Amino acid sequence: MPGFLLSTEAFIDIDRLYENGVVTFGLSAADAYYEGLFATFDFLASYPHAARLRTEVDPPTRVYRYRSHLIVYDVGDRGEVIIQRIRHGREDWQGDVISH
Repeated sequence: MPGFLLSTEAFIDIDRLYENGVVTFGLSAADAYYEGLFATFDFLASYPHAARLRTEVDPPTRVYRYRSHLIVYDVGDRGEVIIQRIRHGREDWQGDVISH
């Protein structure tokens, strides 16, 4: 199984999400959300085409919802999932430049 990779931006997004979760909801809720997020990454690694290719976005990318957040990702040449960003569902994530 190819697995998943996290971009630098995704690492930063996850750190911010976790820190905000601890402050807003408490440590145990933030831990549970974090674990669920990584379980979703594992799911996407097993089913990389679970989300349709969003061709209206340039460059085309895949977006999968996890609770309040969107996982923006690509599928690499060897089938690996490359997590580009983790964005809140209410953000204008399409306005960001997504690196490949």
